[in-house]
Amino acid sequence: MSRLSGIAVPLGALRTADSPVIGEFSSLESLARWAKKAGIGIIQLLPVLDTGTQSSPYSSLSAFALHPMYISLAQIPAFKNLYKRNKNFAAYYDSFVKQHKDAVRFDYESVNLQKHYLLESLYRAESLSLDGNKEFAAWVKKQDWLPAYCVYKCLKNAYMQSTWKGWGTKDRKITAQEIDRRWKDKSLHDDLYFFAWEQFIAYQQFAQAADAVRKAGIILKGDLPILMNDDSCDAWCHPELFNQKLRAGSPPDGSNPTGQNWGFPTYNWKKHAADGFAWWKLRLKTASQFYDAYRLDHILGFFRIWAVPEGENTAELGHTEPYATLSRKDLEDAGFDKGRIRWLSEPHLNTERLDPFVQSREEAHAIFRKFCTQIGNEELWLFKDDIQTARDVYAVDLHAFGSDAKANQIKDFFCRRLKNRTLIELSSDKYVPSWLYQGTKAWQSLNDDEKNRLHAIFAKVNDKNEKLWQKQAEEIFDALIPYTKMIPCGEDLGAHLACLSPTMEKYGILHLNVVRWTRDWGADGQPYIPFENYCPLDVTTTSVHDSTTIRQWWSEERESARAFEKAFAPKPKAKKAAATTAKEKPMLADEDFSPKAAAFVLEKSAQTAGAWFINPLQDWLSLDKKYWQKDEQNERVNIPGSVSPFNWTYRMSVPIETLAKDEKITTKIREIAHAHDKEKSR
Repeated sequence: MSRLSGIAVPLGALRTADSPVIGEFSSLESLARWAKKAGIGIIQLLPVLDTGTQSSPYSSLSAFALHPMYISLAQIPAFKNLYKRNKNFAAYYDSFVKQHKDAVRFDYESVNLQKHYLLESLYRAESLSLDGNKEFAAWVKKQDWLPAYCVYKCLKNAYMQSTWKGWGTKDRKITAQEIDRRWKDKSLHDDLYFFAWEQFIAYQQFAQAADAVRKAGIILKGDLPILMNDDSCDAWCHPELFNQKLRAGSPPDGSNPTGQNWGFPTYNWKKHAADGFAWWKLRLKTASQFYDAYRLDHILGFFRIWAVPEGENTAELGHTEPYATLSRKDLEDAGFDKGRIRWLSEPHLNTERLDPFVQSREEAHAIFRKFCTQIGNEELWLFKDDIQTARDVYAVDLHAFGSDAKANQIKDFFCRRLKNRTLIELSSDKYVPSWLYQGTKAWQSLNDDEKNRLHAIFAKVNDKNEKLWQKQAEEIFDALIPYTKMIPCGEDLGAHLACLSPTMEKYGILHLNVVRWTRDWGADGQPYIPFENYCPLDVTTTSVHDSTTIRQWWSEERESARAFEKAFAPKPKAKKAAATTAKEKPMLADEDFSPKAAAFVLEKSAQTAGAWFINPLQDWLSLDKKYWQKDEQNERVNIPGSVSPFNWTYRMSVPIETLAKDEKITTKIREIAHAHDKEKSR
């Protein structure tokens, strides 16, 4: 595989003279011209699919529809004439540009709404000519996904953008035949065709821009979100492909002690396999119109996904899908009787534990009876059968017991206790260990012999799981990886499955290494992994969209920066080393971040054995202080675990045309890129 250097950037972050408000598909042409001068061989984008009112590019409302916000209005044929003859349109457009062009970050909600209005105006100006437009008609006919998307978008408008799960029954539970009937209904033609026209324009513009990137000799790398928004068109019109009873997420860890519940439905992989993964193949075929490489977001999810029951507010009671179980017989054979199994799988609550919230035993019993059933006359309780999730707990009416604040404290208490179980019963007499089982009340009550017996069973279950996960991934990859000529890359950060790396290498899927996290975490001092030890089938990067930039990392994680410098700075010669033994040499990492520090990090990282070296645009631009944002926080793309207007609205600090005129930074980037690319394949 050719060694290449690249730039990663959200499309909306680009600034050009022709796209002063937000990056657009056409902006890629300007980026490609400059990138070629800078020795860049790959441009990597975040997803560019329609996300509706959500700013996160990973919250797609469609697996196929592009985001209309990235359409260049000025390139639409009707624009010039409408701007010239319609003063209201011209005034609105000029105000739109003036309002947003100098913003440090773009206002997603405002830009999206205003651009929608402008697109509607342009559609009305063009709609009369669409009936005779053979190119438009031919394109529409080829898009099997388009009728459902257009019907869905019209309904979203009718229901004021509310989730389809709250729509009327006839709109919520819809058949393919009904979608086809509405698509052909002439009374709905004008509204439906607006969304079809938007997609036609978007596909045209993106294809033209992608072709310009390709002609510049640059690989355009896309990003395929593994999951779909629960409110997506696909989940609405293809419910059989999704498991609406489970939500995808990630298990508890040090950074997220209760795990992450992303709220997206998991897949029904058996249904996908039954039709040869047709939906996934269409996704790849569609993407291949634009991209020559693609990033499989959360590749671990193709092996196994962390699945959380719908109604849970955290991910603590999640489990892997697929999964192997231990049976009641397994537990009985290991010496656990019926009572012991119930102790392990059902939370047992003591009445006195409610003391901080209530003053009397009678009131405590009355509250417990709302959630639990008492075991005989003991001060011990089990949850009722209808209390299965956090949602069930918070639905209980406690108004009779005092204020809302008190009720919420009580519900929080019961919610915590609901999750405190060693085993989770997924079906009758079939169990999996809770992710946090070692911290549970039941586990801590076991003696060492009982713990050892359970550990032995858990180890067997885990071995079975590894085989299940590998089998599922191979079945999916067998169908998908050879289906297009695009080069596959996997986002495998934080994944520790034994079968993951061998399987990725089997299918030629590139790994991802983030330099600051590529360390031997189990060794003393947690040393950085030498760059020559990186796998050739790797994408190496200095930062990702969910992390800080190297500028912020240097400022906020100084010990990590010092460790990097110690690992990769040139070692002094013997005489100099002896002379400086008594006095420690000053470290670059002890100084404030500077272009010199940026160059050090990028130049050293370029020594990776990994075939591709792709860094965020912000990290490349840190080579020259004049391209820094005043507030380094504004160079971040996203802060995981938070929802705010800040996220996903990063903009580069200057137009691309300014960079194109700057020989100094262009040359510096080209030198670093060349240093990586010229290395022989390892």
